[in-house]
Amino acid sequence: MEIKELLKLYLVTDRSLSLGRSLEEVISKAVAGGVTMVQLREKDTPTGEFVELARRVKSVLEPAGVPLIINDRVDVALAVDAAGVHIGQSDMDYADVRRLMGPDKIIGLSVENIGDLLMANELDVDYVGISPVYGTPTKTDTAAPFGLEGLKEAVRLSAHPTVAIGGMNQSTAGAVVATGCDGIAVVSAISSAEDITAATHALKEIVETHARPSWCQQIWRTSSRIYREILTLDFLKELANGSLSMEIFGRYIAQDEIYLGNYYRNMMALADMMDNDADRELFVAFAQSGMEGEKAMHELLIERYGMDIQVNASVVTEGYNRLIQETIQSGNKYASLAVMLPCMWIYNRVGLEILAQAKLEGNPYKEWILEYGNEAFTEGVNTVLDIMDAWALEADAQTLEEMNRVYLRAALYEYAFWDYGYYGENKGYEYADSLEGWI
Repeated sequence: MEIKELLKLYLVTDRSLSLGRSLEEVISKAVAGGVTMVQLREKDTPTGEFVELARRVKSVLEPAGVPLIINDRVDVALAVDAAGVHIGQSDMDYADVRRLMGPDKIIGLSVENIGDLLMANELDVDYVGISPVYGTPTKTDTAAPFGLEGLKEAVRLSAHPTVAIGGMNQSTAGAVVATGCDGIAVVSAISSAEDITAATHALKEIVETHARPSWCQQIWRTSSRIYREILTLDFLKELANGSLSMEIFGRYIAQDEIYLGNYYRNMMALADMMDNDADRELFVAFAQSGMEGEKAMHELLIERYGMDIQVNASVVTEGYNRLIQETIQSGNKYASLAVMLPCMWIYNRVGLEILAQAKLEGNPYKEWILEYGNEAFTEGVNTVLDIMDAWALEADAQTLEEMNRVYLRAALYEYAFWDYGYYGENKGYEYADSLEGWI
């Protein structure tokens, strides 16, 4: 069974919440109700007792084919040949856990903020636990809650399957799985239920009813290598620390001036494709605010540093503009939004990444960083992502394929745009838009 299926309804045990019932009884009834994976969590249990308890639990789970995950303790997991372990940010380093557990065991990792999640994207963990979504009395040593909006962002940016942890019950489960996460990790809503089997069954039904695949999550995972390579570009590394030469930055700005004129005209055309006035007004406002903000930032930097913007379009700029123009002219609103999304989403993520690490004082590119990493731009991008996910739910298979194609090509153009800005014609720059090797 795929890991996404195993995460659907994930029981995390806590004997103190079991109302005097044995752990075997709780787990047996939860399995009867449809729990898909069980994590044995015993923070203060001596090793020998923990191993014996894990063996008893495994004997209950094995006949039903439900995997046993051990919380934190790699030694216990190895002793009982458990299906895997779940570790937190302060536990044994992931590389050591993988070396000890081997390549075939399940390893889950809790992430407490977006920074943790982005670092987890670089690891080959089997899933991430987004924790906590809500505050919960069962764990008091956690970071600030993600909330639904934070969970939605984390799910979209995760390169791995996701399970929501913290505050999961029948009241919260529907909204949580509607964010696109693969499942929920439940403690008291099962262990403390009067009728464990019925409570588990009800939760499983909620999860399956409200589960909503996220196109944005899928496409971000598919294009994750492109984004990772973007972050390694010399252009962005030097821009972040302020050492980027003004000649290089000026070459980039000159091409961006050409590109943006076309981009915002096409965004206005996209607004005309909207099905209702609210969405139409939203895209018009987004186009207008984007034009005003980026234009003001460009004009300030062009004047301050005396940049020459009277240049011809590069092969990258021409190709990128042509891709967007042709997609818009097709009249397919789904693909049209998909092809324009990388310019918003990737710029926003890059801006936020740089803002989190860069020292803005004395950085000549401070205005550029703030333009793409600011709160208003982030909120606008998140609104567009919500629209994109909603549209994808009504798109047919052929349309989804086209959305994927144009998004990935546009994301590759984003990489090429910054790379050309750095090297220009000195590299003998020729842009190939083949996705081979990138996804």
